Amino acid sequence: MIYLKQNLGLGFALQYATFLLIMLTWLKKQKEQILSPILDWVQIEVTTHCNAECIYCPHTFARKDWLSAHFPLTLFHDLLPSLSHTNLVFLQGWGEPLLHPDIFEMGRLCKNQGKKVGFTTNGMLLNKKNIQTLVDLQVDILGVSFAGTTPSTHNRIRKGTDFNTVVAALEYLQRIKAERKIKKPAVHLAYVMLTSNFDELSQITSLAKKVGAEQVVVSNLTLILEPQLFQEALFNNPKRLNEYNRTLVKIKKEAAANNILFVYRGPALDETSCVCPENICQACVINVVGEVGPCVFTNPILSGSSGKAAGKQTVAIFKDQLIPLETFSFGNINKIGLSKIWQSKKYWEFRRIFDSEPGFSQKKIQAEMPPSCRTCYKRMVSS
Repeated sequence: MIYLKQNLGLGFALQYATFLLIMLTWLKKQKEQILSPILDWVQIEVTTHCNAECIYCPHTFARKDWLSAHFPLTLFHDLLPSLSHTNLVFLQGWGEPLLHPDIFEMGRLCKNQGKKVGFTTNGMLLNKKNIQTLVDLQVDILGVSFAGTTPSTHNRIRKGTDFNTVVAALEYLQRIKAERKIKKPAVHLAYVMLTSNFDELSQITSLAKKVGAEQVVVSNLTLILEPQLFQEALFNNPKRLNEYNRTLVKIKKEAAANNILFVYRGPALDETSCVCPENICQACVINVVGEVGPCVFTNPILSGSSGKAAGKQTVAIFKDQLIPLETFSFGNINKIGLSKIWQSKKYWEFRRIFDSEPGFSQKKIQAEMPPSCRTCYKRMVSS
């Protein structure tokens, strides 16, 4: 009888401990939901694996030392309460999202919470099955990367991808959307402007119309890791800057006439700029191992602080000089909730630099910037 009572007592204690653990976990999630930051979007680096070797990408140059990993689905589940007041979840980082085995499950989880979902792909895994899944999930934004409007140019720059294959996939998606009379996913084209592919940009409106794109976002080459790429940056060709700007203005008007939004930043540099185009005061990036930062360019994955050769410093080219690629994190969601990271003093002070009160001098703002922001071409390219 005594033995039985002892066992009953032990069983009750275990049940009570389990109950307390469940309650504490529930309370933690509730607290995270209530305190979660109000953000325009959260960008989650779902993978650093990639099936391409684009000539300008850090993944190509650092392949031997690169940390190739997937964002754990269990961690994604834990993160969901922190996205309570986030408008858009963008499943994108320094990798190809469609390589993640749970990418669609992640999208489904976000859609079930009423979030907008999107990602950018190189398009090589947009087979019919994946396209059908994207449509069924009602993914909101499908970005597709191009580096030319002809197969020869695109395939040379975005090695490992094929222009005609990607275009055919988008045309198939367009047919499916027309058959179902739906608008999602909205197709956005992403085009990296280089000196060697700029002339083909004049045909981007035609390409956008062909594949049913609603928006074209063109960007400058702003992270330069190899000397041979230095002259590929438009801002390093001052004699053509006026030509570049005239062409961009012309394309914007042409796109607008075809109901296509053309988004760009001019190539001229403004080193006094204190405005970051990455929306760092209303958005954040969570990298593949859970580190939280303001943008993909501060991602610790880039610095050589992890991977096969941990501690090896990566260098970038800035003003004809090699400089250490300074990256940083405000905390890791494996250890602390996103709400606490966002509200931390360190993160708040960082955002204050770029969201300063009137009267703050440009000199003071630039002096307070982290090294990675002071030497960031992304900040300097004109609006």
